[in-house]
Amino acid sequence: MEALSESFEELTKNKEQTIIVDGHYSHELFNEEQVKLVIILRKAPWVLHDVLQNRLYSYEKIWENLEAEIMGVIASEAQEYPQDKLHEVNTTDKSQEETADEILKVIRGDKPTNFGPIDWVTYPEILRLLVNRTCTLS
Repeated sequence: MEALSESFEELTKNKEQTIIVDGHYSHELFNEEQVKLVIILRKAPWVLHDVLQNRLYSYEKIWENLEAEIMGVIASEAQEYPQDKLHEVNTTDKSQEETADEILKVIRGDKPTNFGPIDWVTYPEILRLLVNRTCTLS
């Protein structure tokens, strides 16, 4: 992470252009002064389950991702930045185009940032998802 962070530092030094960095750990690469905006994409875990299953992810990888989404791990980690730099997008019922449109509006300043955070634990679908999880004894 340190080497990657240093590479980005060198790449962006003395540049005024906007750079978009995408990834689960991108919020860990920059300090608060370097970041204009942190966009966190969220998807309802019961929908994410089907998406990951259709991508043929392993059972373990599916549940690793679902648990992180249910607990809001990335959103929680992103809170090291000021709230006015955070924007959460619930992509559950949005197309890729609608999601991109919302992100561009926030980047341009046409839409204010909004950080909930989203709390999936309060949804009854979570209980159904967890109840149907296969439990293995070792």
